Amino acid sequence: MNENIYWIALSLIGISPLKVKMLMERFKDIKEIFSLSVNDLVQLGITEKIAEKISKWENLPLEKEIDYIEKEGINVITIKDKNYPDLLKEIYDPPFLLYVKGNLNFNEFSISIVGTRNPSHYGLKMAEKFASELASIGFTIVSGLARGIDTSAHIGALRVNGVTVGVLGSGFNYFYPPENKRIEKEIIKKGAIITEFPSLVPPEKYNFPKRNRIISGLSKATIVIEAGPKSGALITANFALEQGREVFALPGRIDTVYSKGTHKLLKDGAILIENVQDILEALNIKVEKKEKHMELEANEENIILKILDRPLHIEEIMVKTKIKPENLFSILTKLQIEDKIEELPGKIYRKKNF
Repeated sequence: MNENIYWIALSLIGISPLKVKMLMERFKDIKEIFSLSVNDLVQLGITEKIAEKISKWENLPLEKEIDYIEKEGINVITIKDKNYPDLLKEIYDPPFLLYVKGNLNFNEFSISIVGTRNPSHYGLKMAEKFASELASIGFTIVSGLARGIDTSAHIGALRVNGVTVGVLGSGFNYFYPPENKRIEKEIIKKGAIITEFPSLVPPEKYNFPKRNRIISGLSKATIVIEAGPKSGALITANFALEQGREVFALPGRIDTVYSKGTHKLLKDGAILIENVQDILEALNIKVEKKEKHMELEANEENIILKILDRPLHIEEIMVKTKIKPENLFSILTKLQIEDKIEELPGKIYRKKNF
């Protein structure tokens, strides 16, 4: 653990990222902070309560925390490490320490998808649809592992064998919500689950706004699917705007409370999206395929278009074409972006102008 012990100690103490940022500007070595007196720390702008904890840092449950980290296979990434996410480092108050399960070396094209914990069927479907389509063309999907829209976004990415990153509002020992522990192993195969909180920090209400700044901070843009007027998703969107990132919002029905937040975002200047192409154009991203796959994919595209002489369910397409599921989702997404096919309710596809 070496120097990481000091970073973990600061994490256990609960000092704010901004205070650590300030201290790092004054001291080259993090160890120097622990040699300062309480009075020295207070003069530097640290509260007396935190200063007392720093001066008595050896009394912290460090051994217990380190044992847990090693037992659970958690990686500790500090803001000074090379593999700390560049996008996150750019925000006003980046976490000085990340506890990570999985792989944080994800694609630079990361986008967050957030929304209400109590979505409509439409909201769930759209979250999964946008996540799967974006993941299939190389985006990393970032979300908060919450019930509702967040969960659908993670599942949408996993459905196409894509990369997704979940950000917890608690320590790993209080995985929240507990039912999403079921997708932890799938997420960390290619992506990651991260938190800035030590293992024994429970999912307190005031932790989630802190969590939300990390979701937006890891992302080039944030998509809000459904959100009430006081939804946490709006906090994430506001963080994204403060961080100079794009905010997209999906329009919804005018007679539901879960459209109030997204419609307010649209009125305030968020970009209205109806499909993935809207996102790619706004971000000025062109989807390019590797040449060695182009001929094969062109043939597979033609096969799909040929059998879609009538609307077909995704499973029928899979059986008829014998295309691997992860490839099929990618090709279907590409054909939708090119406006050659469209998806109907129930994962049924048909040619455009059928």
